[in-house]
Amino acid sequence: MNNTTNKKVMVITGAASGLGKSLALQACRRGYDIAVADVQVEAGQEVVEAIKAQGQHAHYFDCDVSGSENLKQLKTLVLAEFGQVDVMVNNAGVGSQGNVEFSTEAEWERQWQINLMGVVRGCQAFIPALRKSSDAAIVNVASFAAIALAPGVASYNVVKAGVYALSETLRCELADDDIHVSVVCPAFFKTNLVSSMHGTDEKVKNQINRWMQKSKYTADDVANMILDAVERKQFMVLCDSQTKWQYRLSRWFPNYFFKQKVKMIKRMFK
Repeated sequence: MNNTTNKKVMVITGAASGLGKSLALQACRRGYDIAVADVQVEAGQEVVEAIKAQGQHAHYFDCDVSGSENLKQLKTLVLAEFGQVDVMVNNAGVGSQGNVEFSTEAEWERQWQINLMGVVRGCQAFIPALRKSSDAAIVNVASFAAIALAPGVASYNVVKAGVYALSETLRCELADDDIHVSVVCPAFFKTNLVSSMHGTDEKVKNQINRWMQKSKYTADDVANMILDAVERKQFMVLCDSQTKWQYRLSRWFPNYFFKQKVKMIKRMFK
C-alpha cells in the first residue's frame, strides 16, 4: 500500500442519475474526487460540473458495463486522469419484472450482463489498482430483492442475489489485501428504477411506484449510508428497521417469511 496523500478517488458506475448521482454528490462533500462513469453523456457531464462547483475534481467517462473491455479501458483512463483509485462503486444496473415461466431469455441475458457481470467486471478491472491504496474499498450495489426474493421479479432477484454472494466471497478473498467490501441492499426508495424495466406490467409498475413514494428514505440517505459503511468497514448496508427485521425473519423463520410473501402477492394482484 503506497498511497501517502490525503486525496481520495472514488469511481462510480451509473453515476449520471439515481443513486449513483446522489452518491457522487455526497462523496465529493466528504473530500472525494469522483470518476463519473455512465452511458448518459449529457447527464454525466452535469454531475461532473456539480462536483467541480463543490471544489472537487471530477471527470466523465463513457462506460457500458456490459462489456469487459469497457471496464478495463475505464480503469486505464481513470488512472491516467486521477493517478489512483481508492473506492470502486459498482452501481450501474437496470430493473426487471416478470415471473420465471414467462420472462424471456433476452431479459435474463440483459440482467446477467449488466446487473451481475457488470459488477464482476468492475471488481476484476479495479482490484489491482485498489491494492495500491492505503484505504481501499469495493462497494457493490445489490438490492433487498436479493434477500426478499419476492415473486414477479425473477431475473432481478437472481442477479442481485448473485451480487450479494459475490460480495461475501470477495470479502474473504480480499481480507489479506486490506480491501474492504460493502454490499448495499436497499428496499424501495425514489429513483428511476421503473424507467429501466422492459415490458413491465402496469399493475406491477404502479405498485412499485407507490412503494417508492411511501419510502421513508431518499437516494441521498442511501448514499450517506454507503459512505458511512465505507468509513466504518461495514459489510451489509440495510437501510431501515423494517428491512433489517425482514432480513432476520428470512434467516431465522424462513417458512413464516415465505407465507408472508405469498399473502403479499395475493393482495397485490387482487
